[in-house]
Amino acid sequence: MKKRISLMVAMAICFSMLLGGCGKKLTTENAPDYVKSALDACYKAEFDTYMEFTKSTQEEAEELYQTGLDTNMEASGIVASSVGPDLQDQYRQLFADILRISKYEVGEAKEDGDGFTVEVTVEPFLMFNDLDQELLPLLETTDAQTMTDEELEQLVYQKMYELMSSKLDAPEYGEPQTVTVHIQPDSDGVQTIDEDDLAALDAAMYSAVL
Repeated sequence: MKKRISLMVAMAICFSMLLGGCGKKLTTENAPDYVKSALDACYKAEFDTYMEFTKSTQEEAEELYQTGLDTNMEASGIVASSVGPDLQDQYRQLFADILRISKYEVGEAKEDGDGFTVEVTVEPFLMFNDLDQELLPLLETTDAQTMTDEELEQLVYQKMYELMSSKLDAPEYGEPQTVTVHIQPDSDGVQTIDEDDLAALDAAMYSAVL
C-alpha cells in the first residue's frame, strides 16, 4: 500500500519531452526569461513566451505538455490499473492542478563559456508527505474480503484522490532549494537547457514527497 501511494505522489519528469532549443539569441538579460518560459510551459501550461523563444506553435506546445501529463499518469500506476475512465480523467486534472501550484523563482543569468547558468529556487511540496498515514484509517472499515481486487483498487484510488484534492486549497511547501541550470549550445549550435539540471530541479520540487 505504501509503495503504491508513493508512486501516486511522485511526479514524473516531463521536461525532456517538453523543452526545445531556444530560437532567439540569448543574453544575460533574456536567458532567465527563457528558463522561466520553459518552466511555466511545463508546470503551468502557459505557452506564449515559451513559443516565442522556441518558435513552436500552440499545438506543438500543448501536445508536448499533454505528453508530460501522460508520463505522470503512467508513473502513478493508474493507467495500468483497473480504475475506470472517469476517475482516471479526474486524476489527470489533479496532476495538472498540482503542477500549476508549483513554486519557483528564476534568478539572474551569468555567462558560462558559450552559454549561461541560471539559479532557480524552488519550494518543495509538503502537503502529501503523510498521505499514506492519512489514507489507511479511511480504509480500515472496508471489508476487503468481500471485494474483488478491482473493487478494492478502485476504492483505494478514489480515497487517495479525495485526500490529494482536499490539500490543494491550502498547499504546504518546504524550505527553498536552489538548483543551478546550465544553458549550452547543442551540436547544431542551438542554446538548450541541460536536461540533467531540469531533472534535478524537478526532483527538488518533489523531494519532500519522494
